[in-house]
Amino acid sequence: MTRRPEVAVVAPLTGPRAAWGAALLGGIERARTEHPAAADWRVHDETAGVEDDVVAGGYAAVVGHSDPARGKAVAAAYGAAGLTCLLPFLQPEATALSWAPDEDSLPRLIVEGAAALGAVSLSTLHDGSAQWTELARRVGEEAAAAGLATAPSAAAGAKDVLAVLAPQELCLRLARAVAPRGPVLIPADCGLGTFGSLDSYAAGLEVWAVHAHSCAVRRADSAVTALARTLTASPDLRGPALTEAVRANSGVLLTPRGAPLGEGWRISRLHELCRRPGPR
Repeated sequence: MTRRPEVAVVAPLTGPRAAWGAALLGGIERARTEHPAAADWRVHDETAGVEDDVVAGGYAAVVGHSDPARGKAVAAAYGAAGLTCLLPFLQPEATALSWAPDEDSLPRLIVEGAAALGAVSLSTLHDGSAQWTELARRVGEEAAAAGLATAPSAAAGAKDVLAVLAPQELCLRLARAVAPRGPVLIPADCGLGTFGSLDSYAAGLEVWAVHAHSCAVRRADSAVTALARTLTASPDLRGPALTEAVRANSGVLLTPRGAPLGEGWRISRLHELCRRPGPR
């Protein structure tokens, strides 16, 4: 009997990014059901240096990772080892396949969103972590370049927009602490388990969600399904040949450099994001 390929699954199992891990592991469970012969999926907690363990593990491929601060480093480590790397949640890196939008365009989108809402000012609030502090800095630069004030206006009737930059489950709690008087922009992903907690904090606020076209669950499913299909058909493929075959089998069209074609960001009212049609 042919031994099934082994695939490393790198997911945060605890901590502030655990919701991303849950979205990925849900995709793995669906793959086990729909493509039972594809692979043995070996879960690794996303901790510092996990890429070294994965490279040493003799895997056919690795899927996962959620920490944007580590994206370049882990992609480089896997690329140097010739290991096929799938990044459902992180933007494209050399030698890796990605199903995530490019985050470089996010600051400008937030500023354009504020302008479209009629803002005279765009202020930012963040949780103090490196990721969100850096995004707040870039948003501030874009706002200044667009001619928006970066502190609330004292003028009566002026529309001030607040961008709260933090994990989604913290955003509206942070916003309520400063009593915003205008629209609030927050990053959101309806595929994460923490999304359901936002409703109670949104009451009485005009909240707009800044979100990827495809949610975390859809991106995880697309990546895992493409890999499972490929390994079911060609279990002996490895390295660049496997990477190219996964790209070709992706249900989402990926460019030759491994990025999702047309994937991007949009801004929607929070209560419209992922809303299911029902009786009116």
